[in-house]
Amino acid sequence: MNEARRDALAEWLATSVDPCLRDSTMRRIGVGHSRAMYCVTASSGQRVVVRVEQGGVFGTAGAEECRVMRSLHAAGYPVARILAEDPAGDVIGQPLFVMEFIDGVGQDSGTAPGNGADERVLDQPTAAAFVDALARLHALDGSDFGFDIVPDSPSTATAGQVERWHQVCRAASSGPDPLIDEAAAWLTHHAPPLDRLAVVHGDAGPGNFVHRHGTVAAVTDWEFAHLGDPAEDFAFCLTMRGARTMLREAWLELFRERAGFELSENAWRYWEAFNLFKGACANRTCLDLFERGINPAPDMAIIGTALHQTFLRRLVDIVHR
Repeated sequence: MNEARRDALAEWLATSVDPCLRDSTMRRIGVGHSRAMYCVTASSGQRVVVRVEQGGVFGTAGAEECRVMRSLHAAGYPVARILAEDPAGDVIGQPLFVMEFIDGVGQDSGTAPGNGADERVLDQPTAAAFVDALARLHALDGSDFGFDIVPDSPSTATAGQVERWHQVCRAASSGPDPLIDEAAAWLTHHAPPLDRLAVVHGDAGPGNFVHRHGTVAAVTDWEFAHLGDPAEDFAFCLTMRGARTMLREAWLELFRERAGFELSENAWRYWEAFNLFKGACANRTCLDLFERGINPAPDMAIIGTALHQTFLRRLVDIVHR
């Protein structure tokens, strides 16, 4: 962020959040790709976190994320409190919102820079506390949480999410993508039945929650949140974010014991494929933004090419297994 934008942001924070933030320092939190994150520290010691869109990375919007977080906080769920927002991007040219700083370990979220620890290293009590928090999330009625997409019925929710991400990929692509098209058809055809809509985090697992002393202080990074099937979150944690933290059987045991959740191997296969499809579609947006000069960071090109193709190869292996 250049000096002019820093000054504009500091002035806006002073008028919108707290006057002491006019005299502050800003530090970019150098992890994560979906949002630019800044920890702002006032001379008084007060800290807040600013979460800034990066041109529509991953096809998600901060305005929806902010609405959902406000609703979660009002419901008593552990999320950072929203302090202010600029959904139009008037302050620095990109939509942003400001949330409270929550101390603990969880660098990927930016709400807490932590103490240098690896936020994906969990002990058993902390992992259990996270699974408890995930089960609590899935028990919430999120019909009035401000989601952009509210399915007509639970039975249409998963197919609707497949179509959502298919459209995101189409909009970011210069031509047809037969592998994505085939995967979308397969996922729609094999979508498991669903009896009740749940609030789904969409990016659940270690690195996306702040923890301290074996408890979850805040679940973070809500840009993928939606109404759908809780199995999506459990599978994402199992095969994506949690894979570096504990062995598969250890996670499965926690899911069974703490959340009463288990699936057949075919169902786990489906949801692994779903998450790879979602990731491939979201990653494709990065190349589009890079090519159009909207977000010229080199990592955007890497995510939109190499990582997109890695997800596609894994997805094809599952679909054709």
